[in-house]
Amino acid sequence: MPLNRTVIEPANENLNVSRKLKIPHSPGIRAGDFLFLSGMVSVDPTNGERSHGTMAHETRQILENMRHLLESNGSSLDRVVKVNVLLHDMLEFDNMNAVYREFFPTDAPARTTCGVQLGFGLKIEIECVALAS
Repeated sequence: MPLNRTVIEPANENLNVSRKLKIPHSPGIRAGDFLFLSGMVSVDPTNGERSHGTMAHETRQILENMRHLLESNGSSLDRVVKVNVLLHDMLEFDNMNAVYREFFPTDAPARTTCGVQLGFGLKIEIECVALAS
């Protein structure tokens, strides 16, 4: 049986980092009733450049961009079922959570958070799985 798999992209081309950097990476994939979003880092939607800042700034920017990508493809943050968060320093866990609560105030999706070494001076990367529509 063939897999119903489609690459999804943001409506704002500045947020398609894969295309801009010419890397073998898709912003997300729709497979059946699910959207699988690749790990996202903080990117300024006006110019497509990395947007460094505090943990709060980077978390907020990623979740805003994630909202845009989901909505560009008929879904929303309300339909997110699983999130993976990668932090450059687990001491930033509370700072990330303070912003995360703004986007998922009740009945937050399942989540895994890990401390990792991130490149390019970035503090956080987030990926998710959401119901498509």
